Amino acid sequence: MKRTIIILLIAACVGVTWYIANTTERLSPQAKSAAENAMLALQEFPARPVWWHDDSVMAIGVIADQVNPHHAADKACQVLKSKGIKTVSVEIYDVVKIQKEDDWQQLAAASCQ
Repeated sequence: MKRTIIILLIAACVGVTWYIANTTERLSPQAKSAAENAMLALQEFPARPVWWHDDSVMAIGVIADQVNPHHAADKACQVLKSKGIKTVSVEIYDVVKIQKEDDWQQLAAASCQ
């Protein structure tokens, strides 16, 4: 009886994982590139976004001494929304600190929904 329940739970987990993987909407490379280029055109974002995580989180580097990180996160959301991307969260990091110390301390974040 326990073995049957465990097998059913494993099968249910596999089914749910497969469903989520196949129904999750991915961002196109063109949409990512358009968002990155629009942000590079702004003074607040001196570097290309650090990375995308599962098309749901965009990490952006700023120079912390020159920019308010919370304002930068809000501005990044505005840019993403203008490009039609509304399912992404933005994380702001100090790009100088990353380069010098490899310290990825998050300065701010915003949900762009």
